Amino acid sequence: MFANMKAWFSSSVSQSRRDFWLVENGIITGWRTADYLFSDDAKHPDTLSVFQSMEYVWDKLTVFHSLFLSACEKRQSTKSVSIGHYVMPPVPVQDAVRNVIGRLIWEHDEPTTLRFADQAANSDSSSSRNDAFSTCTSASEPCTCCDLKDDPIGDTVTGACQCVQPAKVCW
Repeated sequence: MFANMKAWFSSSVSQSRRDFWLVENGIITGWRTADYLFSDDAKHPDTLSVFQSMEYVWDKLTVFHSLFLSACEKRQSTKSVSIGHYVMPPVPVQDAVRNVIGRLIWEHDEPTTLRFADQAANSDSSSSRNDAFSTCTSASEPCTCCDLKDDPIGDTVTGACQCVQPAKVCW
């Protein structure tokens, strides 16, 4: 999964997550040469030193919460887990984000993305569509996820969806 990829781990990250990286053929290195930087604590001195580096200030690197690795282990894939959900900014930015959206994904007991992915993976593909997340891919099948927009100029259906009641997703 992480073959020949290099990662730096803050000392705040558990040994089990480091071991998972190694088992998946990843390489552990210093943060200046790493492809990925993982931490569990934005206040930890080694993570703070990354946040205070010129590389971070110049937007040359990003720190991720190591829960990303747990999500990848559970899904047995990196492609089905959005790494963007696990970006770990400095504490003041985290506080600002919490004021707007609430808790961060790694502050949940079980990340919403994992629960949703589990539901999707466990559902039978031949069963009825998940109305909130279906797409209209066939001209012969009626679109069940939304109302199709009428072309404002002619009498054709554009194929674009207009969601009447979008699904509520809480992050």
